[in-house]
Amino acid sequence: MLSDAQQQQKSALQVRLLKGPLYRAKHKELWQWLERDQMAIRAYFQQIGLSLLLDEMEGYAFLKQQDESEGQEIGIPRLISRRSLNFHQTLLLVLLRKRLAEHDSEESASRLIVERSDIYQWLTPFYPEASNEVKQRREFDVLIKKIIDMGFLSTLSSHPDAFEVQRILKAVISAEQISELIEMLGQYQQERE
Repeated sequence: MLSDAQQQQKSALQVRLLKGPLYRAKHKELWQWLERDQMAIRAYFQQIGLSLLLDEMEGYAFLKQQDESEGQEIGIPRLISRRSLNFHQTLLLVLLRKRLAEHDSEESASRLIVERSDIYQWLTPFYPEASNEVKQRREFDVLIKKIIDMGFLSTLSSHPDAFEVQRILKAVISAEQISELIEMLGQYQQERE
């Protein structure tokens, strides 16, 4: 039987997972509870049609809606909503994932920090030539903010124009998908022009 404090900690962990990803570096106490009681947490969420995806090596955990089973008579309503990404959001996520793959193969540091100016450079070839550079940078900034809101980038308090790429991006875009997606996005961009 759990004490009141332990039950509160377990509840805090479950609610945190329902709200979004859990990161070992940001949520140290909750992460320890997750490691201690992983099987019970998985069983709890499985009862409501969710799967716990945990990457101990990269230090993140999140919930995913279980796929509907064939022959399931009563469909479980979606608890976790799907996000529909527009072209530019998908583009930036793929470019960030590509940079993360390069970083992992070239460097020993676990954190990938990118500068706002680098993101501008990556995005520019995929946008029409701009007569108003200030306006285009504002568009880029709105896009960066959206990716931050989605949880794939986080701001650094010490440097407002630098961002940490969250490793959870690896769970969304695999290394094998990077070149395929970049090619597809390039073709889509050509068709739009």
